[in-house]
Amino acid sequence: MNVFLLDVMTELLQSPLYFLSYINRRTSYGNKIHSTHELTILAYHLKKNLWMDDEYSMMYFEDDIGAGLDLAMLSRRDGVPGLDTPDGILTLYKGSYFDNIITDINKLEHPTIVDLGFLLLSLSGETIDSINKGINYIKKQTREDGLNHDITLAFGSMQSGLTIHCNNDNLSKSTARLDNHCRQRKYKQKAKSWFGICIGTLFPNIRFGTKLEYKWEQSAELDNLVKYLPNYHASNSKPNFIKHKKIKRNEKCLCGSGKKYKNCCLE
Repeated sequence: MNVFLLDVMTELLQSPLYFLSYINRRTSYGNKIHSTHELTILAYHLKKNLWMDDEYSMMYFEDDIGAGLDLAMLSRRDGVPGLDTPDGILTLYKGSYFDNIITDINKLEHPTIVDLGFLLLSLSGETIDSINKGINYIKKQTREDGLNHDITLAFGSMQSGLTIHCNNDNLSKSTARLDNHCRQRKYKQKAKSWFGICIGTLFPNIRFGTKLEYKWEQSAELDNLVKYLPNYHASNSKPNFIKHKKIKRNEKCLCGSGKKYKNCCLE
């Protein structure tokens, strides 16, 4: 890294989360990624999000990939007509649910939530689209029936996952419910860690978040609680979007509490 590269990175990746996420990604790939200039690799990241599938052992970027970044810097520094931000990860999801979540994470400055930010910024475009569609679905469902809804995404190569829960209940009740959801889904996937966030129905903002990180150990109690949960065919780029089926008042609640639905999440 030279001073000019650092200068460009700090100007375009102005959010600490975006900046540190790129540093983390670039260093983790090490010598698996090659180009004549580091700026070319940064340009690819700004355009496509630097992400390398496990099936590949090396990637090489041609210099023409950096044209968009060169034009953006000319616009910023010399006033040349054109886009001052390359089309890509900084513009594609602007104003989306995903973008709102990242903005909230930058504001909250909580270590648990920051870790979730790093995970979210490492996802593929297809996965981000799934998150946006999923949040739109559960917010719509919660507004229509007044019930709680959630989506779960599992990331196999990272041995982690994310549950997004939507409700307007008081924090004490919502926090316990989200923690219970995450505990069961982490156990079902035998994951090392699991993230959970709760959003409201009126605004796509994070109400609170949680992270579970501990060694997986078999539990007879949890075996019984999760036996009816769906299996998530975990993938880094194509996670499953889970929609819960409708349940009747006297059936067992899907949250795994063991209570009837009418005496649990329906309340």
